[in-house]
Amino acid sequence: MNEKNPVITLGDLEFPERTVWMKTYGCQMNYHDSERIFSELEKLNFKQSDDQASADLLIFNTCAVRDLANQKFYSHLGETKRIKEANKEKKIAVCGCIAQTDGKELIKKYPQLDFAFGTDVIDSINDFVYRTYAGDEKFHVNTWDKGSDYSIETKITHGTPQAFVNIIKGCDKFCSYCIVPFTRGREKSRRLKEVVDDVRKLVEFSGIEEITLLGQNVNSYGKDNKESLAMLIQALDEVNGLELIRYTTSHPYDVSDELIAVHGSSKKLSNHLHLPVQSGSNTVLQRMLREYTVEHYLGLLEKLRASNPNIVISSDIIAGFPNETEKEHRATLALLDQAQFDFIYSYAFSARNGTKASRMKDILDKDIRGRRLREIQKYQLDIQKENRSKMVGETYRVLIERKGSMKGIEKWKGRTNCSRIVHIEDDRDLKWAWADVEITEATALSCQGKIVKIIKSKLH
Repeated sequence: MNEKNPVITLGDLEFPERTVWMKTYGCQMNYHDSERIFSELEKLNFKQSDDQASADLLIFNTCAVRDLANQKFYSHLGETKRIKEANKEKKIAVCGCIAQTDGKELIKKYPQLDFAFGTDVIDSINDFVYRTYAGDEKFHVNTWDKGSDYSIETKITHGTPQAFVNIIKGCDKFCSYCIVPFTRGREKSRRLKEVVDDVRKLVEFSGIEEITLLGQNVNSYGKDNKESLAMLIQALDEVNGLELIRYTTSHPYDVSDELIAVHGSSKKLSNHLHLPVQSGSNTVLQRMLREYTVEHYLGLLEKLRASNPNIVISSDIIAGFPNETEKEHRATLALLDQAQFDFIYSYAFSARNGTKASRMKDILDKDIRGRRLREIQKYQLDIQKENRSKMVGETYRVLIERKGSMKGIEKWKGRTNCSRIVHIEDDRDLKWAWADVEITEATALSCQGKIVKIIKSKLH
C-alpha cells in the first residue's frame, strides 16, 4: 500500500513515512503492549527504527513495579531534552504503568514530553499521534475501560515464531507491596474460544510455533466465565502446528488441582513454571498480604513434581521487606533449600507510592537490604550449580533463537522446554530450528550443548 501511496491521509492530515523508536521496560506484558503499539502505528505510515536520534517519534513504555526500571526510565527521559532542543518537530511520548499513575505530573515536569497515555488505552495510540500532529499541546490520557468484557486480537511485528498472547489483564490481589492493581486495574479475562482462535490464526498465518500466555495473575484466568487456565491449555493442545505453550505470571493462591494435573497431561505445556513465593517467612507473607503460607507453597511444589517429574520451578524473592528480622531472612534461605528452585529473580524491597507497604514504619536501611539480597543470590547460585550439573549428558528439545559472541566465539543460543539457556557452537544456519541438544557443560547460569538431531528446519 505504501509503495503506491507513500502518504496516508487521515481526516485533514497527511502522514508521510515516518519512523518510531521505542524503549520498553519491565515485564512481558509491557513488551506485548509495545508489539500492539508498533502494529497500530504501521497504519499511520510509521516504521520501526533503532536510531533514537533520527526517529520522528520516541515512545517510552514504562514499568512501575521495579525501582531499577523506574530509575532507568527517568534517566533516559531526561536525556531527551537535548534531543528535542535539536529538533523541535520530534514527538516524545510516555506510556505504560508510570504514565497510568503519574501521567499528569510527567507532562508538567518534562517540557520535551508531548503526550502520555496509560495501560488501558494503548490501542488508541493513533488517536493520540493524530492529536499531537494536529497541534494539540501537551496532554495525558489514563482512563480505564469500565466494561466487563475483554476482547483483543494478538498483534505481532517481530517476524519470529514466538508470540506473547495476553489472556487476562489486571489483578485483584492487592499485595501490600505491589502497584500493579493501580496500573493495570481489576481482573478481566478473554473468552477461551477467542484465545484459541487467536492462537490458531497466529500459527496458520504468522508461523508462530511457541506462545507465552500472559497475565498479571494468569492463574485467575476465566473465573468469571466459568473457564480456567487448565481448560485453555487443554484446548490449545489441539492446535496443529503449535509446538510449545508457556505461561506467566502465577500466584500460588490460585494454583488449582486441575492446573497441576494439566502439567502432567499436556502434550505441549512447558516443563517450567514460574511461581513467585516472595519470602520464606510466614510472618512476612502475612505483612505482604500474600494469602498463603510457606507450608501451602511447598505442598504445591510437591504436587507439581508428582504430576510432572520433569518440571522445574523458578520464583521471585523480595529481600528486606519492611521490618524483616534476621530470623525471617534466614527462613527465606531455608526455603531455598527446601524448594530447590531452578532459578530466581530477586530484588531488594523498594517502596512503591500508593501501596500499603510504602506507609509502613520501617527500621531497615539500604545496607541491610543489600546484604540480605546478596546472601540470597549467592545461596541460590550454589543450589543452581548443583542442580544444573545433573543436566550434563541429558538431551533437551530447544528452539534456537539467535547467534551471538561468547568470549570471542560465535555460538547459537536457545531455550530448553524447561526454559534453561543453552549455547551451541555449530557452523550451520540454525536460526529458528527446533533441535534435540545434548548438554555438554552446565554452570549455575547457562549451559553448553551440541546438536543431536534437527527436528524441524528453520522458518526463515
